[in-house]
Order: sequence, then C-alpha cells, then structure tokens
Amino acid sequence: MQSEKHGAGLLKTVSERAQLREGPEGVRKVLREIFRNQKIGTKELAIQTQLPLPVVAAVRRELEKEGMVARNGGASLTPKGEKFAQEQLGLVYKHPLICSKCEGRSIRMPSQFAPILTLLRKHLPSRPRPLFWLDQAHGTPETALLRALFMLEKGDLEGRRIIFLGDDDFTSVAVGLLKAAREIAVVDVDQRLLNALQLVSQEEDLQIHCFEHDLRKPLPQQLHHKFDVAFTDPPYTLPGLNLFISRGITALHRRRGASLYLAFAHQPPRRMLQMQTTLNSMGLAIVEHVPRFNIYEGAEMHANTTFLARLEATEKMKPHVKGFFDGKLYTGEITQTLREYQCRCGERIEVGATQHFKTVEELKAKGCPTCEKTKGFKLIQKHKLKTALAGRLKFRRFTWPDFPVILDFERQIARQSFPDAPFLDETYHRQKLEKAAKREPDNLNVALLDNEIVGWLWLRTEKDRNTKEKFGYIKSVIVKPEYRHQGIGTRLVETAKNHFRNKGIHRIDLIVSAANHEATLFFEEAGFEREHSTMRID
Repeated sequence: MQSEKHGAGLLKTVSERAQLREGPEGVRKVLREIFRNQKIGTKELAIQTQLPLPVVAAVRRELEKEGMVARNGGASLTPKGEKFAQEQLGLVYKHPLICSKCEGRSIRMPSQFAPILTLLRKHLPSRPRPLFWLDQAHGTPETALLRALFMLEKGDLEGRRIIFLGDDDFTSVAVGLLKAAREIAVVDVDQRLLNALQLVSQEEDLQIHCFEHDLRKPLPQQLHHKFDVAFTDPPYTLPGLNLFISRGITALHRRRGASLYLAFAHQPPRRMLQMQTTLNSMGLAIVEHVPRFNIYEGAEMHANTTFLARLEATEKMKPHVKGFFDGKLYTGEITQTLREYQCRCGERIEVGATQHFKTVEELKAKGCPTCEKTKGFKLIQKHKLKTALAGRLKFRRFTWPDFPVILDFERQIARQSFPDAPFLDETYHRQKLEKAAKREPDNLNVALLDNEIVGWLWLRTEKDRNTKEKFGYIKSVIVKPEYRHQGIGTRLVETAKNHFRNKGIHRIDLIVSAANHEATLFFEEAGFEREHSTMRID
C-alpha cells in the first residue's frame, strides 16, 4: 500500500510540473507506452498516447529528471523506471496489440485501390500551401483514400449526395475517383484551394461542385437539406466544431440516420465531454470513433494525427448556429500566443493572430520588413495573450454615460436567450437598470481594458422563497465578442463569486437559455451545475 501511494505521488508530481490536463493518468499512459514499446520516439509517443506533442515532450523531460526515462535514439525506461512500471503501476505485457494491417483504423486498403492512391499522390501536391491561421494542415494521400473507403464500407458513398465543409485534404477527390457517389460538393473559404480542386476535377472528370463561402455566414439556400452525407475537418476548437457541424446539419436531408463524418483533434477527457455534449445537444449520436485515423503533413501540435467519428442524425437533429456567427473560430484567435522573433539584421518582429504576421511561416514567406531576408529568425520570447489581457483588466461601478454600451450588451443577451422574440426596447432596459441602480448600485459593474468597456456584470441578491436563505444571482455577464476566450469572462465570474462571499453568501444562481450553448459550456467549466431544466413542447 505504501508503494502504491509513492507511485501515485510521483505521477501527481510529474503531471503538475508538466501542467498536464489529464493529470496523473496522463503520466501513467506515457510510461505504459514506453514500457510496451521499449524504445519510442517522442512523436510516436504522442501518437500512441493521443496527447499533444509539446505536452508529451514536457512529461518525458520531467520523467528524465526523476531518473525514470533515458533518451538514446528514443525514450526508454531506466532500470529504476522499469521497476517502477512493474512494481508500482502493475504493468506486465509488452508489445502493442493493434492490428498491423489496418493500424487500428478498422479499414484496410486492398490492392485493387492502388491505382487511385497513385492518382492521389500525383494530384495532392497541387494543393496550395496551408494557411495555418485557418487551422489548415494537409492530410496524406493515404488518409484521403482511407476516409473514402471508410465511407464506402459504411454505406455512405454509393449513390449518395455528399458535401464537404472545408476540404484542404482533397478527400472529395478520393471519393470522386471511386466513381460511386451521385453528387459531390465542396464548400471552402479558400479560393486558392477550390481552384486547385477544380483543375483536378476537370482532369479526372470528377464533377465536383465547388462553392467559395465563409461558413461564418449562413449556408447558401441552394445547399439546404440536399445531401445524404456531410464530411468536415473543422478548426480544432469548440466554437469551430459547433459552427461546422451546424452547417453540416443544415446541408443534410431531414431524415433520421443521415451520416455526418467528423475529423477532430484528440482532447483531454473534460474537453472531450464538452465536445460530446455539443454533438448530443444537436441531436447527433456518435456511433463510431476511431482514434489516430487521420495522418497529416504538419500539424506537429497534434502529433500529425486526429480521430475520425461517424455521427448519425436522430429525429431531434437541429443546428445550434442558424444565422451569422460573429465569434472567434480558429485556434490562433482563441488561444492567442504572441511570439517575438529577431532577424539577423537585428529587427524584432511580433508574430501572432493579432499581428501583421500571423505565423512564423508567413514571416518566412514574406521576409523581414527591414532587410527582406526569409531566413535566420530566432525566437526571443513568447507569452499567452490571455494572461496579459486578464492582468490589465480593471473594474468599476456602472455610471449612466456607460448606458449605450450596456444597452448593446443587454440586447445581445436578449437575442441569445430569446431568439424568437428578444427584448430590444431601449425604454424597457433603461427602466430595469434604474431600479437595479437604486436597489443595489454596487451590483452593477463594467470591466475595462485600457478605458474601453469590454465586459458587463449585473448581480442581484435574492432570497429563497422556501428556505428564506439569501443567495446571489448573476442576471447578466457578457464580454465583447472580439475579447472572448481571453480569460475576461472567467475574471467576471470570479468577481461575482468574491462579491457575494464578502457578503457571506456562497450560493450563486444563474439562468442560461438552452439556445445559448456556448454560454452553457462556459458556466459548466466555471463550476456551475444544472439544478433544474425547463421542459417545453410546441
């Protein structure tokens, strides 16, 4: 028992030092794969554990410090690590058991499809260079064909109308080359990619219909409820998942059993639960989930691999996003990192989603603004924009000159909470605020960033009718769309918690509309739990 406690303690220590979201279990997973493979490279270790490459590298370094792992052409366990794995983790069996023919994908590539793979290898190099700020990363020719064969095996290709929502992997070409689909359509924001796709389609007579369209805008009416199958490899963010799946639902026939294929990055359990909740709340069932199915050229953050899921529509299928989407979508927008590079000429250049150069690849392609050289850039420092912004945030009490901004906030909340009949009348909102300002003026607060109002917090103190207990109530909390996903919303909620705790109040309630799915996920992550659900039938 003492040995088990020691083992658990080491796993916990390493997970904390490596800042591992998966906790001690993630460290155990790394140790187990090293034990089973005996010697394994960091990239392959990331693939096997389904953890991001930088995370695996951080865990490996911490295990090296503990004397558990050594590196010599790959990570291997030291005698100390071997003993720890066997005696304290109870590991016994070595050598992976995954099928060597399909590599765990549950689908293989028979020799009869070799000519199609040859054509894909010929045409896929014509794809334009990926735009990393659009979360593009090219899948391999083998991945494109295996996706098509997977769809074929599941009955989602022959005689089907298929729409691809984004296709920088050219999976539509693989589907077209099988000559079995009734119709193929591709919707993408990148006209460069569509031009290349159309050239291949013409050369091979694939009859792929291409539509240049930003999915932040509603899907063109001509594509509504027309397709049997939708396929998407969206930005690897929850808003990206929510938006692209919503557009896929809009494109599908309104029938139970319609298929939607999703390629997405492996996630920690908590984020995976949020992803599954999002899909389920749109009336989609996850009927198959194949880890490490997709392989990419690049995408080092995700160890060049993502999973493939097949979703089936139920009679409750409905999109979360129907109109325009004005929020942040791509990884670089949501998890903004500023990196400062120094050119050999001495010029320092900031690179990030908010800067002129969004990625270092773009900097290298366009060259230094001073000397125009495309090589020799050295990373000087990097930091999360989220931390910098949250640190500069200030709060003050609401004053009436703030009303135009607050009115806009309240109208945004009304549109989200009551999309069919929002309360937009200025007089209505003014009167509500006047009553609140008289009753509890310190419960109305604005969040400021460099003197700009970027957030709004409206609190109330209530009394439970049954228990007579006082409790806090968050009536409104909102952040300007362009400042979301930067820690400001979390600071607003923490401010609300501290406000009520200082009054000796620990219970805090709020109401979230079922239509505001993003807010529901945010509050659940902030620690709120569902107490009641409003049920309705129309």
